[in-house]
Amino acid sequence: MRKFLNVSLVVALVFALSAVGFAAEGSLDGGNTLEGEIDAFANIGPYAALEMGGPVDFGTLVGQVGLYTANGFDSTPEQFYHRAASVFGISSSMYVSNNNGWGSFHLETNTDVDVAMDFDNSGWLESPSLFAIAKQGAPDSPLAWASSNFALGSLPTSFTHLYQVGSQLYGIDGAIYIESISQQAAQSYAGVVTITVSK
Repeated sequence: MRKFLNVSLVVALVFALSAVGFAAEGSLDGGNTLEGEIDAFANIGPYAALEMGGPVDFGTLVGQVGLYTANGFDSTPEQFYHRAASVFGISSSMYVSNNNGWGSFHLETNTDVDVAMDFDNSGWLESPSLFAIAKQGAPDSPLAWASSNFALGSLPTSFTHLYQVGSQLYGIDGAIYIESISQQAAQSYAGVVTITVSK
């Protein structure tokens, strides 16, 4: 039993010494030096900065039946109404007007994150409305959608922003489909697009 106890103490002492680190020793005569190394550690947690840009501004709609857009992201105002018409299931010939009123946000992260979009339609039109996020340089490829008074079906409402060095600009285009002149009264309307970033 005593022999086992002695072996246990030796093993415990070796573990204790290795936890402290290795010692260095030697003569310093003749210009010799003594060196030791100590490891340094750092752990950075996931972090993000979200900077909101301009609003999605449809301007003044004439009230005529048809499709209205707020876009122009990457100077492509002619494109979003085609995508919106397809989602609404109507002909793109229903297009009435566009206001160069795309919204935007900048996102900078130190990790991959999920980005979701939602629309609070309290105080908004009765007409079906769509909002789509696209990445700068790829305005014709919506990454996530939000809607009001319209079912998105299988369209994504979120996407993954991959880690990169620097900030990324995202644009938000919008479309409203007025189905009848009396669908809503002539007045001002406002809603809120919410962007949520999560890990």
